[in-house]
Amino acid sequence: MLLKLLIVLLLFCMIGNLLLGLKAMLSQRDPLLMSRYIGRRLLFAVFIVLLLIAALATGLLVPNTTPG
Repeated sequence: MLLKLLIVLLLFCMIGNLLLGLKAMLSQRDPLLMSRYIGRRLLFAVFIVLLLIAALATGLLVPNTTPG
C-alpha cells in the first residue's frame, strides 16, 4: 500500500512540475526555469519506471494475470 501511495505522490509531483513548466513557458521570463521544471518531470518519470520495475522484480507488486 505504501508503494502505491508513493507512486501516486510522485505522479502528482510530476504533474505539478509540468504545470510549473507551462507557467514558466507562457511567462517567457527565464527559459532556464522552464527547462528545470521539465527536467524534474523527466526525473520523476524515470524514478517511477525504475520503482515499478524493482517492485515487479521483487514481488511487491503483482501484475494482473492473463485470462485463459
